[in-house]
Amino acid sequence: MKKQILKTIYNFGGFAPFRWANRGSLYVLMYHRFSQTAETDKISAVEFTAHLEYLSRHAKVLSLSETIETLKSGEALPPNAAVITIDDGYADSFDIAFLLLQKFQMPATVYAVTDFLDDKCWLWTDLMRFVLSKTTTENIRLEFAENDKIEAKLNGKQSRLETASRINARLKKMSNELKDSKIAEIARDLKVEIPEKPTGDFAPISWEQAREMDAGKVQIESHTVTHPILTNINQTELDDELRESKKRLETKLNKNIKHFCYPNGNLNETVRKSVENAGYESAVTTAYGFVETGANRFLLNRIDAPPKIESFAQSASGFDVLRSKITN
Repeated sequence: MKKQILKTIYNFGGFAPFRWANRGSLYVLMYHRFSQTAETDKISAVEFTAHLEYLSRHAKVLSLSETIETLKSGEALPPNAAVITIDDGYADSFDIAFLLLQKFQMPATVYAVTDFLDDKCWLWTDLMRFVLSKTTTENIRLEFAENDKIEAKLNGKQSRLETASRINARLKKMSNELKDSKIAEIARDLKVEIPEKPTGDFAPISWEQAREMDAGKVQIESHTVTHPILTNINQTELDDELRESKKRLETKLNKNIKHFCYPNGNLNETVRKSVENAGYESAVTTAYGFVETGANRFLLNRIDAPPKIESFAQSASGFDVLRSKITN
């Protein structure tokens, strides 16, 4: 939908009928990164404020825990129920999102990667973003397999981010070992040394901040130990990622950890069953859609939260859900 048309529809309340039609469904909003000012692939403080203002007018924002308890009981959720989720546990989820959530007195959930919070690892998808932001090489040519090459000219921030995304798409298909080896190879070839701990824009929240958030209606839940693609690891590694992250969070936060988020949304039946067997009570995916009555609690859909308020309103109203049903 063209931007100006979308803005006009939003300004004239054109998404209200879709909110009404979908008032009995739950939508789980998915966020990742935040920034003080507008940046690519992040939600600015101004944009997030607009999102929260919209939700305060048009939704009933619930905590994840009370939502799952209601789904388990089979009782009806309130009309226009919504849940706010934030993946990974970057520092900006505290510095920006938490402060605004407190201002609006809205609950949310942060799915945290425990080794990330322990400063034991980077979120691996950030490594290519870091390497490409630091390299002085302007023209790159990377080989992943026969007839699978990436060639790019790095002539600005946007081109570097786009190229990093292309590389990450290849890396996500590899085993953990091969992926790590390839990242190290690319860093060497581009003459960039990766710091042991994530720094600056790539840094996580601290455990002290995690405890403050958890005490302030932004509950902290599990997103694995190291954020691997769960379908690319063996059963022993899978069980360790699920159980050790749960155990670490319970130790550091002094509470039961009940909820999980699949890294990158990748799962299969083995992964789903393993999450349930590890003692979790719910898990969210990255599959687009609302959560309907009777939905599997370990396959909960989410709605990606786009920055612009008119696009956000379009997604949150259920307009896109209806359109996808018609087009499919």
